[in-house]
Amino acid sequence: MKKILTYLLLLMIIVIATFVIFFDGITKTAIESYAQQALKTPVSIAEFRSDLFAGKINIDFVEVKNPKHFKNENAFVLNHLSLLKSDESTLDLIVLEHLEFDGLLFTLEQNDNQVNLVTLLKNLEPKSGVSSQNAAKGEPNKTEKQTEARVIIKNLTLINTQLKIDTQWFKGVVDVADVSIRYFGTPKGIPMSHVGAELMKIALRRIQDEVENQGLRLGEKEIKEGIRRQLKGELEGLKGRLDGKAKDWLRKLGL
Repeated sequence: MKKILTYLLLLMIIVIATFVIFFDGITKTAIESYAQQALKTPVSIAEFRSDLFAGKINIDFVEVKNPKHFKNENAFVLNHLSLLKSDESTLDLIVLEHLEFDGLLFTLEQNDNQVNLVTLLKNLEPKSGVSSQNAAKGEPNKTEKQTEARVIIKNLTLINTQLKIDTQWFKGVVDVADVSIRYFGTPKGIPMSHVGAELMKIALRRIQDEVENQGLRLGEKEIKEGIRRQLKGELEGLKGRLDGKAKDWLRKLGL
């Protein structure tokens, strides 16, 4: 009997040790797969390190590729992410003491009628029709799965963020102001499936400010409007050489 118990104990130790040793690699692959499905574009993580007993996770150098039909290789890269889980967490509510994104580099690019970062946000948005505004407030919705875990982040920070702008009207790299948010998702927490989209919106709002400071607008409607304004400017020089019927046609087009 003692031998059997000894063998069982050794087996349990081996299983636990194997799980701990291979946990980081398995989790890294799972996160990459989940992120790729959510963003609908390839995602790679260079290094994933965890301390299960302390509730710490560190991720280094994440690359998120651009959606199709954009010329730059990456939509954004992240140098370092650190996460600390709180002892207040339960099966239904995940509480993080802090979540920090350090060294984000976003690339803002537009093609004929799309903006790459807006496209990624649309991919992240839950398809259930749940209001993102309610999700940000932690309010439940009828269409939301009752069993889905929710998330609260006590300290959320985005630091050392930069924005590379590669558009028809401006090219350059600008610094984005740091973000620091306390008790993100309180009081009831944000559904886990909404967290990615809500974090992306926070980053995009900061990016929007920097883009507007450069005289640009972050949005597909604004891109189309910019193209219209550019076309109007090019046509101004032609109006003097157009007859009355052609000028009236341009006015009807809003040009």
